Amino acid sequence: MSEHFDAPPVRRRTTVLSTAMANALPFLKPIGRVTVGKAPKPPTAPVPPLPTLSVEAIRANIDPAVRHKALPPALTSYTEFGTRSFISAGAGNSSPTVLFESGLGSGKEAWSSIFNEVSAVTHAVAYDRAGYGQSEPSDQPRDGLQILRELRAMLQAEEIKPPYVLVGHSLGGTIMKLFARTYPDEVVGVVLVDARAAEFAKRCRQLGVSRLWYEPPSVLFALSPSAMRAELAAASLTMRQARQAGPFPAVPLIVLTQSKDTGKWPERLGKVWAASQRNMAKMSRLGRIKVCEDSGHNIHQDQPDMVTTAILSVVAAARYAQAQARIRG
Repeated sequence: MSEHFDAPPVRRRTTVLSTAMANALPFLKPIGRVTVGKAPKPPTAPVPPLPTLSVEAIRANIDPAVRHKALPPALTSYTEFGTRSFISAGAGNSSPTVLFESGLGSGKEAWSSIFNEVSAVTHAVAYDRAGYGQSEPSDQPRDGLQILRELRAMLQAEEIKPPYVLVGHSLGGTIMKLFARTYPDEVVGVVLVDARAAEFAKRCRQLGVSRLWYEPPSVLFALSPSAMRAELAAASLTMRQARQAGPFPAVPLIVLTQSKDTGKWPERLGKVWAASQRNMAKMSRLGRIKVCEDSGHNIHQDQPDMVTTAILSVVAAARYAQAQARIRG
């Protein structure tokens, strides 16, 4: 017959060690159980909310009286190409910076109905090209690439860093297209204000449209200031430079086009213009077009609200994309 023996009590090693430590160092206080394994993950920082995309909400925080205030005092930038007169405003290091490029014969004052509202939301900069306003004239060619070199020299001298939202009217729109295609990594949005498409003149010639309808008359050269004459003379080259530059970046793009003047053009010319404007909006997969009813070529003066809304829409979209990129890490 087998005998049953009671097993002796098991003295676990941890118990023995704990008792020995307690007897040896009675002044130690228990620190609780420690689990051996992977270190606990540090608490994650709260994710900041994404910026609002509602332009109405953005504009609700802008004092309506801002638009009617005088522009900020002009500043002078000393660059390797001569002095450039510019205005700059905006809260702190607000981003992105909106860069305004005026049309042929115009300077920074052309944006007086828009600039203050935009600068109430983000950093904004407008300037006079060489020979306009308080900027020194230049003996350099006045094609788009040279104008772009001079603009970038001013931005570097004043430490106005990207990212940029580019806003260009007429010929200024062509210069901003060239900017976006040449430096796509610095650009987060574009607004074109009745800018001419690069293929517009070529298409007009193909359809037999009279040159008087799509090219400035020669008398305009004789009556224009020297800076304007030089830019007119180089306009075809500027268009070609914009056409031959790299691909347009995939950024928010709004093309604003007028209807008041084009409605009086010959039918074929009006159709070419409308088609070319739609094609410009297709330069970016995020592009869209807005026909500005009852507005002539100077949409930023005829309907400033529409231009301001377009700019703030692009700024909001750019900020939203930047915030999403930060979240993705």
